[in-house]
Amino acid sequence: VREEAQPSISLCQGARMMFYAMTPNETAVRTLQEVPDYVQQATPFFIVMLVLEFFIGWVQKGWPPVRVNDGITSLSAGVLSRLPHVLIRSIELSAYVYVWNNFRVFELPWNSPWTWWLTFLGVDFGYYWLHRMAHGKVQFKKIFLLVLFN
Repeated sequence: VREEAQPSISLCQGARMMFYAMTPNETAVRTLQEVPDYVQQATPFFIVMLVLEFFIGWVQKGWPPVRVNDGITSLSAGVLSRLPHVLIRSIELSAYVYVWNNFRVFELPWNSPWTWWLTFLGVDFGYYWLHRMAHGKVQFKKIFLLVLFN
């Protein structure tokens, strides 16, 4: 199977990608097949940042800031700690795609500013009510405990 060539990204985009500073227009895609391989794009920038951190620490302290075996162990532990998150996100994405393909009522234009604003407000509104319900649970527990122990 021949893989399609990934679109090249500029140095500026790569640096902004490392710090989640990309704009919606740069990251929005129309179909699932258009989603770029972000890991492949970000890996060179990640390695450059690791090397840069190593050399800056060496210049500041006069010796390597981290032993190589400790660095490899830390990177391995970091990768392993992300595996459950990757599994959960994969299940979430699969469920989302299934619901989208089978149960969507209508489709908003992906490149419209109205879609982005409505989505932003909708997510914020949903978070607000989730947060408020969490406080409601706490209030319910307080009232329940007061009634129970008085």
